[in-house]
Amino acid sequence: MLGRSDRWVQGLVKSGYMDRPTRGEYTLVGVIRGALAYYEDQLSKNNKAAVASRATEARTREIELRIQERSRELIPMEDAKAVVGEMAALVRAELAGLAARYTRDMEARRALEEVIDGALERIAGAADKAGAALVAGSGDLEAERET
Repeated sequence: MLGRSDRWVQGLVKSGYMDRPTRGEYTLVGVIRGALAYYEDQLSKNNKAAVASRATEARTREIELRIQERSRELIPMEDAKAVVGEMAALVRAELAGLAARYTRDMEARRALEEVIDGALERIAGAADKAGAALVAGSGDLEAERET
């Protein structure tokens, strides 16, 4: 009925999953209950093994991240944001006085300031998008640039 051999059923009896009333004879209810108990036990063991495996994988990942951080292959998000912020401030400061250094002609200076302000706004917008992508964990900055 279960498609299993007599030896397998005897193994269930030996393991305590079912009783054997008389030699070589088994009750239908006993066999079904024994098989169910066996498969439930196997399922429970597999679930425990899967949980243990996931826990081991998580510990391994944590160790790998710590190693990368120590070897400076990986830096905290706050440090990365601070460096990007400092660089953006430096670019803004350098470009702020560019128009005045370039020309004394007020008309040309205003035109150049408009171009510089437009460039800075585009840079700020792209930086905001990239920062949001990093915080969200998407990390696909190449795709962000193309859109």
